[in-house]
Amino acid sequence: MTPLESLRGDVAASCRELAGHGLALAGAGNVSVRSDRHVLITRAGLRFEAAAPEDITILSLDGDVLDGARPSSETRLHLGIYERSSAQAVVHTHGRSSVAVGLVCDRMPLVHYNLLRLGGRIPTVPYHLFGSDELAGAVGAAIAEGFGTVLMRNHGAVSSARSVEEAVEHAALLEWLCDVYLAARTLGTPELLTDDDLVAVAAQSARLSYGH
Repeated sequence: MTPLESLRGDVAASCRELAGHGLALAGAGNVSVRSDRHVLITRAGLRFEAAAPEDITILSLDGDVLDGARPSSETRLHLGIYERSSAQAVVHTHGRSSVAVGLVCDRMPLVHYNLLRLGGRIPTVPYHLFGSDELAGAVGAAIAEGFGTVLMRNHGAVSSARSVEEAVEHAALLEWLCDVYLAARTLGTPELLTDDDLVAVAAQSARLSYGH
């Protein structure tokens, strides 16, 4: 098996995992990874629960199709992130709770210290038409500012990371954090952390080698 064939299998497995989390209903969402000279991305219209290696399209770094079916309509969004950051994988999801939070919050409320794993204060970019240069530009600009995870108003979320496994983990963690926030709001006004709290968490994590 060649390295690209192995990567195709990894992306397909990640799609099936995201489907299991309920983050890609009815063909919504897309996943990609970057290799040295290629980008591998889910084909257009893919149902994640049935993803197979042949459903993953191989592109040049410029977006030309080298092998596979027509790529996702959000290919420009993925390529824009790779152009602006060191990310090696991108996951775009349409989770129910993350969509809901993005409708009302300009930034993800600091409900839990694990937000630090996603970059702290996650921004919400304004609504733009799916598959558009405007959406790709808005998300790419936020990623370039250091936000590995971004909410998209009236749309969904994007998680970028060092590997496709990590990007999937971040997407699932974001959805959990949004679930927590929405559940807390039904009970009352949630107590939120501050930026200083996150700084303290980062320092404590470094001291204790938390997560390693």
